[in-house]
Amino acid sequence: PPADKASPPALQPEMMESRKPDQPASQPARPKAAARVPEPAESQTDDANAKRQRYEPAPGKQPGEATVALNVPKPYLPPKIALDHAAQRVSWVRDFNGGNCFYATLTSATEAAVAIEGLGREVQPFERMLSDFQARFRVEPDISVRLIEPAQCEVTNFLRFLDQMPADKPQLVLDRTTVPSGSPIGGTLVTQGGLISSVLLIDHRGMAFSLDDQILAQADKATFNIPIDLGAADKAAGKVVPQIIMVITGPQDIQAAVFSAPTPAALLLPRILDEIDANRAEFSATAKYFRLGG
Repeated sequence: PPADKASPPALQPEMMESRKPDQPASQPARPKAAARVPEPAESQTDDANAKRQRYEPAPGKQPGEATVALNVPKPYLPPKIALDHAAQRVSWVRDFNGGNCFYATLTSATEAAVAIEGLGREVQPFERMLSDFQARFRVEPDISVRLIEPAQCEVTNFLRFLDQMPADKPQLVLDRTTVPSGSPIGGTLVTQGGLISSVLLIDHRGMAFSLDDQILAQADKATFNIPIDLGAADKAAGKVVPQIIMVITGPQDIQAAVFSAPTPAALLLPRILDEIDANRAEFSATAKYFRLGG
């Protein structure tokens, strides 16, 4: 990224809200086995067997009343479909209203533990999310909050929009979350076969850089290892600033994501969304955060 001429005030180090999950609720008691109904005793003689009636009076009928009993099987009752708790939780997190410059995604979930990652300007909306989630699902989530700069907030709008699409997200893993100025940031990207990805870096000033030329494609994944440096002013001030690497994946190239000069994310990302909307194709995106400097 190009040298900074002026930088916003340094952020506090990445803030983490880490909570121990509640102990799993006691398992519901198993239903007692239904009592066996003894089989009716067989008649003692063949003659008696021959005289056994095929039809018996229906319950509630008086003896002697004419009754026709049909050998109708019991109606089939399909088993209750178990609710997909994981899908419920993903949907709840996706739809949570944390206000402006807020994004959260559920990264892992079991019956007793949930992990959520978030990007935003403030911690308070995530504290409210933690409380509301626990009240709704009786599980206390571990929420990791990554504080970003105002100029990076367009990323949260972009991610929230694409989260409404059912496409699976690309898997992006960075080799570290704190990078000294001048050192490389490395990572691995895995997507479904046949899809095309665009990789962007959004720096603390909100400038977007294309990393597509830095990606090394392999048979089952793509990797990168990119040196990154702060500008002279930020470096001299010893700043540690947030950076975001974002991957956008879909069935075709995004022309708006093909660029060479650094471009404000506030201009670039809405253009990409407009193109995705016009193409009526399913795209997905994921973003990872790291701190640069120090």
